[in-house]
Amino acid sequence: MAGVHQSGVEILLGVVDRLIEAPGGTTAVALAESLAVPRSSLYAVLRPMLAAGWLEAPRRGTVRLGAAWFDLAVALEAEPQAAPSRPRLQGMTVPARSFLWNPGFTELVDAGPFARPPPYVFGFSNGSRANLWRQGLIHGVQFAASEHAGRIAALRIAHADDDPAAQARDIDAFLAMGVDALIVSPLETEALLPALARARAAGLPVIMVDRLLGDASHSLVQVVGPDTAIGRLPAQWLVETLGGRGGVVMMVGDPEIGPLLRRARAAREVFALAPGIRILDTVHTEMTVAAGRRAMAGLIERWGDAIDGVWCDSGLHGAGSIQAWVDAGRDGRVPPHTGGDQNAVYQLAILHGVKLAAMDFPPAMGIRSVEAGLDILAGRTLPRRIEVHTPLVISRGCETASVRADVFVEDHVRWDRPASLILGHGMGEDYDPTTFAVGKGAAADGGARSILRTLDILVWLKAHGGEAGIADLLEAVAMPRSSLHDLLVPLAGHGLLQRGGRGRIRAGPRARAAGFAAIGIADLAAAAEPMLDRLARSVGGAAALAVLHGERCTIALGRAAPGAAPAVPPIAVGSRTPVNWTLAGRLLVAELPERRLRWLLAAHARPRRDASLTLPELVAAIRAEGGQRVAVLAGEAGPDLAEAARPIRGADGQVRAVLLLRVPANDLPAAKAVLEALDLPQAAVPILPTDPSPVTEAALP
Repeated sequence: MAGVHQSGVEILLGVVDRLIEAPGGTTAVALAESLAVPRSSLYAVLRPMLAAGWLEAPRRGTVRLGAAWFDLAVALEAEPQAAPSRPRLQGMTVPARSFLWNPGFTELVDAGPFARPPPYVFGFSNGSRANLWRQGLIHGVQFAASEHAGRIAALRIAHADDDPAAQARDIDAFLAMGVDALIVSPLETEALLPALARARAAGLPVIMVDRLLGDASHSLVQVVGPDTAIGRLPAQWLVETLGGRGGVVMMVGDPEIGPLLRRARAAREVFALAPGIRILDTVHTEMTVAAGRRAMAGLIERWGDAIDGVWCDSGLHGAGSIQAWVDAGRDGRVPPHTGGDQNAVYQLAILHGVKLAAMDFPPAMGIRSVEAGLDILAGRTLPRRIEVHTPLVISRGCETASVRADVFVEDHVRWDRPASLILGHGMGEDYDPTTFAVGKGAAADGGARSILRTLDILVWLKAHGGEAGIADLLEAVAMPRSSLHDLLVPLAGHGLLQRGGRGRIRAGPRARAAGFAAIGIADLAAAAEPMLDRLARSVGGAAALAVLHGERCTIALGRAAPGAAPAVPPIAVGSRTPVNWTLAGRLLVAELPERRLRWLLAAHARPRRDASLTLPELVAAIRAEGGQRVAVLAGEAGPDLAEAARPIRGADGQVRAVLLLRVPANDLPAAKAVLEALDLPQAAVPILPTDPSPVTEAALP
């Protein structure tokens, strides 16, 4: 193929083929040579595939098939399910505590003079992109504009990147463009005041979000987070958790950012009213996990056991603080902490037994600012200061007399998302910052659009059971019917997709092969399919192949004997359960390294029969259940049912999958004997990462 031009879609198909044959992954250099394409052309394909989860990068310069392929393969095997609903704006309808509990009155704004009919053009002047929280705020503005596309014709965004002069110019430019409403997330500098005054004098409604300037008279409304509550409530919880006595250290992100100063001031008020509480030290961090880790290491070295509690204004450095205590050998004995926002702080608190109280500083303010702009242009009355609600999150069993949880840490954490995820974003359960805005609307040439639309089609099929109607696809990927037809031809010819009946499209056999190759069971799945059918018939029950996918036990393949149901219900293909809930799941993880097993078990906030066990006790119980050639258990799947399970090992002796039989309880001895005598195939070495981690373009050379 040397010297022959290949389209982006052809390169994508070639990448999938090569990686099916090399499930452990290969280098980008080797892929470019094998496909006879320039590296620049290859990277144009690899980057969006990495961002969307169709590829993973275990090491710099190396790529392999991503777990998204397995999700698609399982969707094909599973029973059809109702299509998931589109994410909606979440958390916007609950008023903030500051509104409900304010002992004074709320200043209201009559927006009648600004009323005008849609469609509207919105401007968004963003002062900074300096941290992950800012990313969530920006995505929230974009998400809300998309949700209200019927009224918002265009959203124009300008990033000043911490340059006050640039932001002042941006505000003037939006005024010259004639936008209908302007959202400003300002740098806290008086340099912006003249530009804002010009906008106000011209009658442009300005919505300030996140930060404020002076008395905020230059904006019509301000959308902010509940800074004083974020400082005060967790501080009061810390006082009561310590019994009113002890040494506390404070970690403040930046001494010059208004919201952080307000949080710290509110916390100090609480500590000042508790005579037994002594503030040992206050440190300022860069609002990052790494900076928090370094700062806390220094505090531990200086104060040691005198530190009884840690107040953090954000989990961005709170996560680093917890990690510093673990580094110091205090795993399981880390002092109580405060600080929310980042997923990592909740994950680490559970893993290391840390008492935690937190309120996320909600990037959903971005969403609410768009809503406020629409309210203004509709002429509605609204508060001049709009504080966005955020729940109080406390470790289960750690509430105090006056500070009660809205939600427990164990229910708030997201184990299926990266540790870097900023919570309180309001964009639905499926929001992932690493894939947000990939696809429609991206500025790309025709070849890049074809790649992104191919990935959009795969995502749509994965979410809808592996099959969808062409009409639905046309709406989902926003392209003309003729263009979709031209794109489907090579995809169907390759076998990645296939045409179904009555104008429907299904994932094809190559997509299924990629799915099983992605988790290292391609050969095993091929051997297991006829085996499962024979086993189900021989025992008069159901048979399944279970694998560890992410943090869950997932049924990859399943068969049921004709006539077995309803006495023996089939084992649902595609079902994903916490590893400690089923016999198969426990066998899959019983021999994992200690750190990995603790991580998996901590991910499940609602254990079943083992609810009374501590984490070390649960680890010991699962270890004891593992190691058997065939394990059996009655009653777990149903009162008259029993299960027999046999681990399938790889060449390295590690458990890679579990073969599971479900039978009437009286037939359990026969099912066990069948599994004992079975000559099992060997599974390939798995390629899934030990701990989930975000993948970025930096993984490429």
